[in-house]
Amino acid sequence: MQIMRKRFSSISGFVLAGGESRRMGRPKDQLVVGGEKMLDRQIRLLRAVSRSVVVLGPAERLARLDAPVISDEKPRLGPLGGIYTALNMTRTEYNLFLGCDLPFITAQFLRFLCDKALASEADVTVPESPRRQLHPTCAIYRRRARSAVRASLESGDFRVRAFFPRVECLVLPWPEIAHRGFHPRIFDNMNTPADYEAAKRLRELRSYQL
Repeated sequence: MQIMRKRFSSISGFVLAGGESRRMGRPKDQLVVGGEKMLDRQIRLLRAVSRSVVVLGPAERLARLDAPVISDEKPRLGPLGGIYTALNMTRTEYNLFLGCDLPFITAQFLRFLCDKALASEADVTVPESPRRQLHPTCAIYRRRARSAVRASLESGDFRVRAFFPRVECLVLPWPEIAHRGFHPRIFDNMNTPADYEAAKRLRELRSYQL
């Protein structure tokens, strides 16, 4: 698969690192997969595609990072609260968000996602997994979507996809993603200690290229 290695000056990158990780029992951003903390990995991947990267999460826990840290304007509201904070402070129209529970996302995929977002008029560009599930914590949100995000927060619905019906969404279907050569496990996430152990085993087996 040949994808041009480029960075997008019109896209800001944001790492979502503010989750409580109740099922995991510890912060996911500190989990080590393939010899690298997930937070460090996601910062590295975002820097490969965007000019600026900000970490969204509690500043007191994420001090001394090699990246700016911004605390959520509305804490304890999950990823949607972080997205709202970012859309309020971003200087770019397009904004790429990446959660810390996705150990198999690649820079090549993020470039593919950015290309699709920039070529469309959509407010949200979100990929679909092989199980036809949307992945809103690996997606691009336009700044103009913040009023719809705010409306969802004010209504008390903190699910990320809750505001999708209020805006124009571009869903990248799994068959198109697979046709580009991306691995079926690219969207595997880590919600529990068992998921974490499985991710570490996959990396040790080098079962697919990262």
